[in-house]
Order: sequence, then C-alpha cells, then structure tokens
Amino acid sequence: DSDEEDDDDYDDDDIDIGDWVGLDIDGEEFFGEIVEFDDDEGTVTIETEDGEEVTGDQDDMFLEDEDDE
Repeated sequence: DSDEEDDDDYDDDDIDIGDWVGLDIDGEEFFGEIVEFDDDEGTVTIETEDGEEVTGDQDDMFLEDEDDE
C-alpha cells in the first residue's frame, strides 16, 4: 500500500519532462509540455502550444483530465 502516501504534493515519479500538464499561475491556467524541473527552487517550466515558456511552482501544476476523449 505504498502507492498512497499522505503527501500534499503530486508523486514525483509520475510526472516527468515531456509530459503534458496544466500550471495555475495567479489564477490563470496554462497548459503545455514540461521542459524543465528545478527541484532546488521548486519550479517547473512548460512550453505552451504557441511556443511560450511559462515557469511556476511545482505545487501549482496539475494533470489535465483526458477522460473526455
């Protein structure tokens, strides 16, 4: 039962560079592909569909629900 940890954060092993995630920055949601993690700073950088790089806190990223396909 080690799959379920009492962790407020996401499981690091499940999300990696190249994954598609959402990032909530000041109430605005951005979606893109992860291009960089900075574990020292606790940030993640994603590249949106229009090529813009957006950096935010790792705590503010979330997985997009793809169940609707």
